[in-house]
Amino acid sequence: MKLGEAVGKRIKELLFNLNMTQYRLTKITCLNEKTISDLIKGKTTDVKLSTIYLITNAFNLSLIDFFNSELFAETNIEI
Repeated sequence: MKLGEAVGKRIKELLFNLNMTQYRLTKITCLNEKTISDLIKGKTTDVKLSTIYLITNAFNLSLIDFFNSELFAETNIEI
C-alpha cells in the first residue's frame, strides 16, 4: 500500500473510532474540504507532515500515536 493510502485509512479509522465527521475535521483543522477528502480517499501521494500534525491535533493525538498502527508497518508500505 502507498504511504498516502495508509494515511487516508488511518484518518478514516480515527474518524470512525472518535465518532467524528469529515466535516467536523475540516472545521477543527481549517483545512480545505477537498484536502481532507483527497487524503481519506488516498488520492494524495505526498502528504505534508504539517497537514498530518493539524489532523493529529484535531484528534488529540501525538504524531507517534497517529503512526502507531499496523498500516504503517514496513512490510505494508510502498513509497
